[in-house]
Amino acid sequence: MLISVSKAEKLIHEALPAAKVTAIPLIEANDHVLAVDIKAERDYPPFDRITKDDIAIASASFTSEGQYMDLSGYAQAGKPQAILQDAAMAIEVATGAPLPQGTDAVIPYEEIEKQAGGVILNTQRVRTGQHIHPQASDSKKGAVLIKKGTIIGSPEIAILGSNGIHTVPVYAKPRIAIITTGDELVATDAKIEPHQLRRSNDAMLQAALQGHGFTKIFCNHVPDDATQLHAEFAKIWDVVDVVLISGGVSKGIYDLIPDVLKKLAVKSISHGVCQRPGKPMWFGKKANTLVFGLPGNPVSALTCTLRYVIPALKKISEYNELLIDYKTLGEAVDVNIPFTVFLPVKASPNREVVSVQHNGSGDFTSLADSSGFIELPSDADQFCAGECYPFISWRAPCLF
Repeated sequence: MLISVSKAEKLIHEALPAAKVTAIPLIEANDHVLAVDIKAERDYPPFDRITKDDIAIASASFTSEGQYMDLSGYAQAGKPQAILQDAAMAIEVATGAPLPQGTDAVIPYEEIEKQAGGVILNTQRVRTGQHIHPQASDSKKGAVLIKKGTIIGSPEIAILGSNGIHTVPVYAKPRIAIITTGDELVATDAKIEPHQLRRSNDAMLQAALQGHGFTKIFCNHVPDDATQLHAEFAKIWDVVDVVLISGGVSKGIYDLIPDVLKKLAVKSISHGVCQRPGKPMWFGKKANTLVFGLPGNPVSALTCTLRYVIPALKKISEYNELLIDYKTLGEAVDVNIPFTVFLPVKASPNREVVSVQHNGSGDFTSLADSSGFIELPSDADQFCAGECYPFISWRAPCLF
């Protein structure tokens, strides 16, 4: 019995396991979700920090423009705090260095004239605290720098590294197996016979997953043979969290996947969704391993992956970002089936979309001229220009 798209989505989300926390090296943490609050290990900055290559003085010693002051040493970044020898003197300072003890103001090089052993101050005013980044002005020790649930990017990497965190607690991304089936399929670099097709669903699905940040992927192709399928699936349960199967889930003689999975004690949760493309989609679970049986037609497989699989993967990785956008129909569309229709469309800069001519779920060549698909609900068969519907892009947004 076919179920609705909303019911299929609900069943999948109810079956999702809890997110797992793992610790990974800082250099690998980009695009993971942080699993704990990160608190400052010390004040930031940890000292009164010089912000320019200049000279530092005690502001009370400034009298007037043209004043001469002897120079007393040099305060270097990365060295312990320097000390001004005499309040009537100046000390040369470097960007990033601690403010020398006995000083409270920094004067830019543009406002001084260097002489042998000293400087002339060509400024009319010196303010206490000028060109100084005060200690703890960014954050105090113990303050939350990054909140749990934040998607880690380059700014967060900088904060983590500067806070001494070289191993980062994150929500684990799932390990994924892509298993393609079909005796008619050969490798992309193999010699091809007239009755054969080149295999591309595995590369297509892998690219879709990688575009959304899921990179722990194992791929294999298995012929339409129950024994070989059984052997392949039997060895992967302990090493992957999600299995995507392309092909073998419809009603044909060689659609062996449902029976093979049943013999392996995989619980069938749904089989068949009132949608086009993707009607035969199968979903089940063994322990905490999710299994998606995707149709073999490439448009169906990709559509189901973007509509169901990637949102599920994001949820178990604790991503909170939305995958679905909304766009406006730029033309009327008639649909003559009582199914939810995932219609390939081309988007324009004004957020309108128009349908793309295609020849069904096997016509992957037409996708190159489209931007993604809109979801047209099953309770209507005519959709008017100007109406707004959910849209999913074929291409993942830039992660950086």
